[in-house]
Amino acid sequence: MLAKLQSLCYNIATLSEGGKNMKNIKQITKKLFLALISAVIVLTSQNVNAVASSIELGVGEVLPGYVSGVKFNTKVKKDGTLLYCLNMNKKTAKNITAKLVGERDAGVAYIMLNGYPHKKFTGERLKDYYITQSALWWYLDNTTGSSNLGEQFKVSGSDAYNLRKYVKALVEEGMSHRNDSLTIKDTKLVIGTSNSKLTLNGSNFESSEIKATSINNVSSYKVTLSGVPSNTKVVKNGSEFTYNGEFTVNANESFKLKIPASSINDVQSTIKVNAKATGNVQYKGYEYQPVNKNMQNVAIVEQVKENVSSSVTLNIDSSKVTILKIDEKTNKPLANAKLAIKDANGNTITTWTSTVNGHVVRNLPNGNYELVEIEAPKGYKLNTTPVKFTISDSNRDIELKFKNTPIQVVVLITKVDQETNLPLAGATLVIKDSTGKEVERFVTTENSHIITDLPNGTYTVQEVAAPEGYVLSDKVETFTVDADHLSHQVIFKNAKKVFVPDTASTGSIIMLIIGIVSICGAFSLINKNAK
Repeated sequence: MLAKLQSLCYNIATLSEGGKNMKNIKQITKKLFLALISAVIVLTSQNVNAVASSIELGVGEVLPGYVSGVKFNTKVKKDGTLLYCLNMNKKTAKNITAKLVGERDAGVAYIMLNGYPHKKFTGERLKDYYITQSALWWYLDNTTGSSNLGEQFKVSGSDAYNLRKYVKALVEEGMSHRNDSLTIKDTKLVIGTSNSKLTLNGSNFESSEIKATSINNVSSYKVTLSGVPSNTKVVKNGSEFTYNGEFTVNANESFKLKIPASSINDVQSTIKVNAKATGNVQYKGYEYQPVNKNMQNVAIVEQVKENVSSSVTLNIDSSKVTILKIDEKTNKPLANAKLAIKDANGNTITTWTSTVNGHVVRNLPNGNYELVEIEAPKGYKLNTTPVKFTISDSNRDIELKFKNTPIQVVVLITKVDQETNLPLAGATLVIKDSTGKEVERFVTTENSHIITDLPNGTYTVQEVAAPEGYVLSDKVETFTVDADHLSHQVIFKNAKKVFVPDTASTGSIIMLIIGIVSICGAFSLINKNAK
């Protein structure tokens, strides 16, 4: 930037001397103006971490003439911060604003940093300030050709408190550090990891090692985590601790995270690892000029810090499998089925007993799986057909419906002849439940009567009308339908009616016949004798 400005200035001067046209001069002047603006922007951005652009000066104290009778005042900001004068021959500025001029050389910074109040010489506040201010003026006389202090002060004047030696020593130290570099090293911090995805390892999602992949002028950095559950673990230097807020990592160290899989409820989630650091502190001397330029400029030594930060985002790709156990016909949920999930090698991953709510299995790694039934609910057939599914990067939230076919309730009611056991048609039977409510009434045929899907409970079967030619049965048959008794066969037997004659009427008829026969026989005998 400075080279560009110098080039533009040279071009303007050349054109002016050579009598070139004003149009070219105006164009170069315009470029110079834009370059100056750019320079200001660059300088401003470079001084982001420097001192304030202005300060408010306060009123200092009058110091005695400790050495050769030279007296002066202390210089302070309004908040009491000590300053130092750069020109003894101007009046002391008080209660006025001073604007930032720029940096002073390393020797000025060294004297202020190694003088009062940072270091003490005699242990007395005013004398130690006197030593530091005098050393700064003396140093400026040596390096800039100024005349702040005369020979009497430096060599032959009175020195009742023996302060000259401290002043001279501090000047010599400042001179030896005059050419020190005050350039701030580029502070850099970049953290990273070889794999941004956390891997499921047992009961935890674990990250790869996280470390500073690029670092400069930073000896350690602070780390915070966002988006992690409260029971997250940090593993560093072989030890493990529960994350409870900001922790420190040295520049050459690495760490990793362990997050309980049971704490991850989302199929996809992210964790952010935030790192921040402050570059090593650099001290610089800054000069301020009062708005009244007839007043003496002042200097202050300030710490210059560079704050840097970096972050890395980690991804947790979990999985969620929701299993619904349902009745094949009604689609209603079924409880008490024992189920299992097996991996591609046939290893059982997990088992559970179904409830009326869906069962959720989380954090299965990518791969092929089978859902199998070990035991069916009572009243249902075992489903022997596995349900296969795959967990992949694009298929991580799965819902499975595993169906069971109910075992049908079947009741066979048969009406037979008591002697022949052959089916009988024409009997009227009634089925009632345990409350006496009639469930069904039917007339038998030569085929067994079939009743299906009766609800669980106890039932009775009774004959209310017998087949023609048969005696009405007085039996009441009972059966119970439950999970253990799903089929029944009820046999009703009927006896034929038997004809029994009336003995009194029969005897009378016989006597009548005998009488007739006897009469006929008597008439025959009489007739024979008559002849």
